[in-house]
Amino acid sequence: MVDLIITGESGNLHAVYHKSETPSAPLAVILSGNPRQKYHMNDRVSYAMFRAFADIGFSVVRFNYRGVNDSEGTIGTTSENMLDIATVIDWIQNKNEDSERIWLAGHGLGAWYVLQALMRRPEVSGFALVSPDPTITDFTFLSPSPNRGLILQGADESDDARAYATNLTQILKKQAQIDLETIRVKGADANYSQPADLRQMYNDLKAYVGREDADIKLL
Repeated sequence: MVDLIITGESGNLHAVYHKSETPSAPLAVILSGNPRQKYHMNDRVSYAMFRAFADIGFSVVRFNYRGVNDSEGTIGTTSENMLDIATVIDWIQNKNEDSERIWLAGHGLGAWYVLQALMRRPEVSGFALVSPDPTITDFTFLSPSPNRGLILQGADESDDARAYATNLTQILKKQAQIDLETIRVKGADANYSQPADLRQMYNDLKAYVGREDADIKLL
């Protein structure tokens, strides 16, 4: 695991990268939550997502959007953050030309960014949405994109958040034709504040990705 700098559209982006020992290993990019709410690549949930992919053999990168901690610039708009995401996806693909599969995983606002990126990157093999931000209701950008993915949510999130995840599942299945699974972590809130809850989220994510990636290899 190494700290590194990726040259972005508005300056340097601070990232952490784990390189698999297998040259053709699948790739993953981790998207943290809303930087205006103090989320970043080293918060507990982002790190747990990163470890889940690394521990099953992926090459994986997490990074700070522009203006966050050691990434240069000022905190960006959605379109500016999407440029940073595209830069990091391009970077890890260029570093791993033998890899044929890439996954995206995001927490909170990062989950919505995952869906945005999915519509722009047909090469994405799978994705995970961890406690998606229930205040975001714009899904007009979704178009048919047969894929597979996971919604992970804390069972003790608000009633609105749980209803939102249910509605999002229906939208993704109908509007984007996505094969979606939902897992709710018993007793957890949206930040998986208790160590046992964070560990369970990590285990559930690792199990899902490992199973789905194995299925993709057989196709």
